[in-house]
Amino acid sequence: MDNASFESGIAEKKQSIWLDRLNDFTNQQESAIFAGKDETANYLFEMQGGAAVYFTFNKGLLKLEKFNSKYNDEILVDMSLDDVGASEGNWQFSDDQEEKKFVELLTAAADGKNMSDGEIWFRSFSQCCGLQAYCIRFQIRLVARHQEECLYYALIHNNTKARHSFKVVSDSESIFRAAAEHANIYAWEYNIATREMRPCSRCMRDLNMPPLVENYPEPAIEAGIFPQDYADMYRHWHKRLEQGESGMQAIIPLTKDRIPFHVRYNTEFDKDGKPIRAFGSATMVVDNEKEAEMKEIISSLTMKYSTVLKIDLLTGEAKVLNIGEDSSVEVQSHYYAGEAMSFDDVLRDYIKDYVHPDDKIAVQRVLSIKNIKNALAHTTAFSHTYRITRKNKTMFMQVRLVDMADKNKVILTIQNVDGVMHLHSQSEDRLKLDLEEARREAAIRNAIINNMADNETAVLSLINRVLGDSNEVSPDIVEKVRANVGLLEELSADIKEVSNLRILEEEANKSGFDIRQLLQVIENFGRNIAELKDIDFFVDEDFEGVSDSEVYGNMLYVKRILFNIVHNAIKYSRPDSEIHCMVEVREHGGRISCKYKVSDEGIGIDPDFQVQMFEPFTQENRQVDDWGNGQGLGLYVAKQLLDKIGGNIAVYSAVNIGTIVTVSMSFDIV
Repeated sequence: MDNASFESGIAEKKQSIWLDRLNDFTNQQESAIFAGKDETANYLFEMQGGAAVYFTFNKGLLKLEKFNSKYNDEILVDMSLDDVGASEGNWQFSDDQEEKKFVELLTAAADGKNMSDGEIWFRSFSQCCGLQAYCIRFQIRLVARHQEECLYYALIHNNTKARHSFKVVSDSESIFRAAAEHANIYAWEYNIATREMRPCSRCMRDLNMPPLVENYPEPAIEAGIFPQDYADMYRHWHKRLEQGESGMQAIIPLTKDRIPFHVRYNTEFDKDGKPIRAFGSATMVVDNEKEAEMKEIISSLTMKYSTVLKIDLLTGEAKVLNIGEDSSVEVQSHYYAGEAMSFDDVLRDYIKDYVHPDDKIAVQRVLSIKNIKNALAHTTAFSHTYRITRKNKTMFMQVRLVDMADKNKVILTIQNVDGVMHLHSQSEDRLKLDLEEARREAAIRNAIINNMADNETAVLSLINRVLGDSNEVSPDIVEKVRANVGLLEELSADIKEVSNLRILEEEANKSGFDIRQLLQVIENFGRNIAELKDIDFFVDEDFEGVSDSEVYGNMLYVKRILFNIVHNAIKYSRPDSEIHCMVEVREHGGRISCKYKVSDEGIGIDPDFQVQMFEPFTQENRQVDDWGNGQGLGLYVAKQLLDKIGGNIAVYSAVNIGTIVTVSMSFDIV
């Protein structure tokens, strides 16, 4: 084997022959960095992520052409001068295989555009240190080619310490495994009341456990001794110990290397039968490791299921592949014992002890061997959701059956879906509430439209009465008709606006409007309609202390409320009677309050009917004349809209004496 030596870049700095071959570099940037003529290029070379060198390799000889300061700082500091060929010694490949690997790295770098990467072991001998081995990592690329000679650039790292540390750990692991195969057991004592665990000396030595572990098993899980995919099962074991379980066992892959161990627990009880201590042990599985590995794979794949069974449909036998917290006691016992069981027997006990009474018959029918055969004859899988009762709590479970390649066998899984079912139930309840709210809003909107249509019909009826059968229309009649046509136009505009509303909300269509002007519109409406029925209509307004009547709110709602109570007063009043409207508007605290009271001398409302007067489509069967026909929506619409804007309505009435309706509202000042 030829020596591979680095010619010393420290002993003598000879000018590299490649400075005369700059045209042979792969690109101008590479030649600029190598020549060192550019300050930026020099800076980049010196500030690389590690030691950087340019070198050639010919017939086993490594020749340095250029290197940066980090080569001195990071590579040479760990080696004596002998190691780099300054005096007695030369670097040598550890063996022929390492030299072959290095040549392959150079070939890959010469043939490709990317860096080739690899670790090479060297050895050296010096008087001061003797024979030593070094692991150097190279990241190499080709930068220049002159005839058959190649110049390479490499980032190099001394990985010797890391590799020696890894070897120490690997050797320790081998020793641990060898010792485990001889002793083959760990042991510990668990105090059930205090949840303290005292490990054996081997646990402390091999697993770095303290003499006393508090809040066990959490520290062992956090340390990775018990893997996360077995954590919940192992926690459940300790709950069962508290409940008086006498013994448990399972094959569990322990430590981060997932070495299979047969873990067992035995419980000690006091004279009263109360569990006080449990003794645990873990024995390495050496005789049946393939079975243990398969059991681990099955357990990992079926984590989300509380129970997994393989059922033979011909014999009716079942084998437990995995268990969880929701598995029945009988299924758990068969799992730990590794025994086959009768599926019919286990199903019978499971239904009797766990399944909710209302679901027992359905579960018995669905999971009978006969039904499973029939169902899987037409499909490859099916599921069924049911309820169980444990510790006085009802939970939803889902059983799923999937056929196997051997059609005489099936896989049965049971999963807790309680959270999903409750979420689904809440979503359904919310959907029902939203649907009811939408229907209620639609009913209110339709009621408003119908109510406005009633108003239009009433106005049309009055216009016809004004016109009568007269062939001549006097100027007085024309004026009355014109006024009522204006009312019809306003009502039609309101109907159109309401019909365009998708949702009636308190904030819907809010805008600024003049409350004084709106009240004037209501007064004109009431006076024109009342005049046609020979009713005296009086309005008394009080705006004392109000500087500005501009408010912010839903003008359509306010107009509709006042229209309805005035219209009702006129509708149910007799000719030659009086209607008085008293309006009180006040300003306080940045808001304006409005109280609108309408008093009539009409037919009044019967006390028995007053309890339902705010319900839709309800009318007392008493009217003054045919002009009083309607759909019974006036008070209903007024009440619904007042609820939306935060107002109130009060009604006082006596039969054949009259009615007083008072509406209270408040608005923000614009």
